[in-house]
Amino acid sequence: VLEVAQGRVGVRESPPYSNCGTDVKKFLQSVGLGCGHAWCAAFVYWCVNEAAGTEGVANPLPRTGGVLKMWNGAPAKGLRRISSADARDNPSLVPPGSIFVMDYGKGLGHTGFVEKVSAGRLVTIEGNTNDAGSRTGGSVMRLTKRSMKGVNKGYIVLA
Repeated sequence: VLEVAQGRVGVRESPPYSNCGTDVKKFLQSVGLGCGHAWCAAFVYWCVNEAAGTEGVANPLPRTGGVLKMWNGAPAKGLRRISSADARDNPSLVPPGSIFVMDYGKGLGHTGFVEKVSAGRLVTIEGNTNDAGSRTGGSVMRLTKRSMKGVNKGYIVLA
């Protein structure tokens, strides 16, 4: 799944801040949504779906563009969740390819893939973000500035 996500780094919305564009539309369509919706969770679902198809297995994630719906539905799909507190206490619980989940309240969240964990910091690949780590930034990016302390919900482990 990380190879798929890495291959999308640099994708941008078109026009900027529209939640649309050729690739963004594909991400959104993978979860049954059209242009105009926030797409970080759709990006995660699309990447996992592409990787699962390559491996000839079913996508294990709930099919949703909602970050918190993905988090809440993961156990029913047989996926393990790790709380943010447990991950901070033992970062080795979060393998590369895990999905981080942040909850901003009022149903808003942000998600992406963990590429690496080192000294309490995350290297991530995220959709709909920017250099500042926004949840509405308009690009697929590799970020090195996220702290494990900033991930307030937890992690979904795919493997």
